[in-house]
Amino acid sequence: MASQEREDVTHYLTGPAYGVGLLFILLPIVDVVSQVWPPSLGSPSWRYGLVGLGANYLISVVFGFLLVCLAAGSQWHRRALRILAIVCSALAVLCVLAVLAFVLDVFQLRPGIPRDNSAALRMFDIGAAKAVFKYLLTAVAFAWVALGALRAGREIPAPVEEEAPKLVGQKG
Repeated sequence: MASQEREDVTHYLTGPAYGVGLLFILLPIVDVVSQVWPPSLGSPSWRYGLVGLGANYLISVVFGFLLVCLAAGSQWHRRALRILAIVCSALAVLCVLAVLAFVLDVFQLRPGIPRDNSAALRMFDIGAAKAVFKYLLTAVAFAWVALGALRAGREIPAPVEEEAPKLVGQKG
């Protein structure tokens, strides 16, 4: 077998990776929005439904961001990694804030569940606990992806600026 240099071919997959990553991010948002439309921010039951439904799509969104970060890192897209680190950090914080608001909505809605129907109360509690668990784990995952993107971006050297040609008579 003849030895030959291998060319890095990952650049052929960068565009598709960015595209597929964006699909993993955007399609769940479209699905959730279409199911809770029209918005009713003043309604605790609407907010409970939004957060509860959104919990089922979180893994897709995290995976999409990870895929986009991997594509950016493989091609040394330093600026993209920095932006992704900021966005993932913000999403980690947003997940924690969503949990706090969700817990308040759960406490507000729980008294409305009929006490004589223990199965309904149990399902309500289990659904709320699952959503909180998913959002908290997703917050950790987003923070981890953000940290990885930030570290990867720091490892990539800054582009070298070429010197402008010196004009005749210019010092320096």
